[in-house]
Order: sequence, then C-alpha cells, then structure tokens
Amino acid sequence: MSTLVNALPLDFLAAWRRRVRLKFGLSEFLQLRFNLFLMSFWPIWLTRVYIWILARLYFMCKPGEVKAIRENVAMAMEDRKPWEINKIAGDVLRGMVQHYQEKMLNGFFKTPKLGKFLISGVSFDGCERVLQDALKEGRGVIIATGHYGALEFLPRYLAVRKYPTVTMVKFKTERLKKILVPRAIEDKLGVIIPGDVPNVLHEASKVLSQNKIFITQCDETDAWRIDRNHTMEFLGKKIHPDRMLKVLCKRTGAVLLFGLLHREDKHRYRLFLHRVPDEGEVPISVRTLKLLERYIYRYPDQWYEWKKYDRFACAA
Repeated sequence: MSTLVNALPLDFLAAWRRRVRLKFGLSEFLQLRFNLFLMSFWPIWLTRVYIWILARLYFMCKPGEVKAIRENVAMAMEDRKPWEINKIAGDVLRGMVQHYQEKMLNGFFKTPKLGKFLISGVSFDGCERVLQDALKEGRGVIIATGHYGALEFLPRYLAVRKYPTVTMVKFKTERLKKILVPRAIEDKLGVIIPGDVPNVLHEASKVLSQNKIFITQCDETDAWRIDRNHTMEFLGKKIHPDRMLKVLCKRTGAVLLFGLLHREDKHRYRLFLHRVPDEGEVPISVRTLKLLERYIYRYPDQWYEWKKYDRFACAA
C-alpha cells in the first residue's frame, strides 16, 4: 500500500493544494457518490488502498488540520521530545486514515462479507466473560467507549455475535440514514437516532430495562451535560465531566462497562472490557474518562479526536 501511495506525483499535488481549499470534512469527501459507487464493487483490500490515497490527498489540501493535530499532541504530552511528538502526530494521522477505512467498510460493505471479516478479525478472549456475567445480572449493560481504535466496528461486531445491542447514531444526511438504518436492522443492531426521538435518555432506559447492551461514547463533548459539582484532569486539561452517564446508571441500575476495540497489526482487533464499580466517591463519568485517558497516553495513535482536543477546554 505504501508503495502505491508514495508513487503519487507529490510535487504536483503540493502545488495543486495551494489552489484548492476543500469546504467539507474527510468523511463527506469519502462519501461522495462516485467514491461510494466504486467501493461498493471492490474487495476489502482495494477499498482500503483507495481510501488511503484519498485521505492522503485530503490532508495535503488541509495542512491546517495536520498542524492542529501536532500542536494538540504536543500540549497533551509536554514531557515528550520534539522528535517524539512528530512521530506520534504521524502515527495519529495514519490511525485516522484507518478509522475512515473502517467507517466506510462498516457503513457500505455487504453484511455477510463484513460479518465474516469481523468474526475472524476480532479477538474477545477473556473479556467475553465480563460481558456475559454482566448480562446475567439482568439489569442491562452500558458499554461506555470512546473515539478510539475500531469504534465503528464495535456495535456491529456484538450484533453479529448475537448479543442484543443498541447504539446511538447521528447521520449527517438523510441519504446516509436511508442507507445505513436498513443495514443495522438486517444485522439486528438497534439504533437510537437523537433527532427521531423526543428523549434519548428515556429511549436508552427502555433498552436497558430489556436487559440489552447500550453503547455510548464518554468523550462525545458536543453532547455533554456538564457536571458543575465535579472537576477532573483529562489529557492535561482541567474539566467538568459529563453527568448524563451518572444519571443513566442511577435511573436504570444498569451494569457499567468500559470498552474499547483496540486496533492491532494486519487488520486485526482486540476487544477490551473493564467493569466500572457501582459504588465509590469518584463519579463513574470521571472513572470512565480516566480509563480512556490511560489508553490514550499508551496508544495515542488510536484516539482520533486530537483535532478536537481544544473542545475539552470548553468543558472547563
């Protein structure tokens, strides 16, 4: 793949970049009708190569995004040397490209082929017992995850494995919604669409009352309801955490797990699950963010929200 990408006429593209300013994000860029048409006919390996090339072109046209990512990594990891920051920033960009590869495969690849890929590519190991034990309690299970690793595959993987799973999804366009909702139904994956329901918390509570798995993201700052009574440090920033996870757990009595689908070599993945205790003086929202922070510091390339790192300052 790297040989193919490096064969691009980069000098020409650098000059072209100065004249072109894209008005949309990478996700919208990849979802152009022409791209979707091509990828719908291609095997997985060719789709990955094509997305890698398109992403490289995109970042060449968006040097400001690359600069912002490096600056944010440097702020969060002040103890690292400049050469380490440069390496981490490069790894983060590669991780972002892999995220979009996974996002497109998850959204637009045919279900049987994708299901087979997930079953063979994801390692559950001892963590599956954590999930099974939680479901046996009959209280419903919340999996708090983050914008980390192969997040896009997590709900579908659990659904393919026959676990009763529901996730919350936001669609940028109605066309995308019409494509992806039937796919989810086909996989028996439940979805809650915020714009289609009057109260997301109420819908999530109903799901948990049926002893199902509800997946939510603990670092979705745009949807946070700030808890002014508590402060914490997250990636070097002092913030007020979200309070909705605490409210949902208290209202439903559900078991809370923290989970990440970690990306490994050769397109393989490992699902990590940690049980978050019900009791304790430290709020559960703080504990889940601290678990996420631990993984981010250890594997910074797996977190793809570095571009939005400054938004956590808004939660201060």
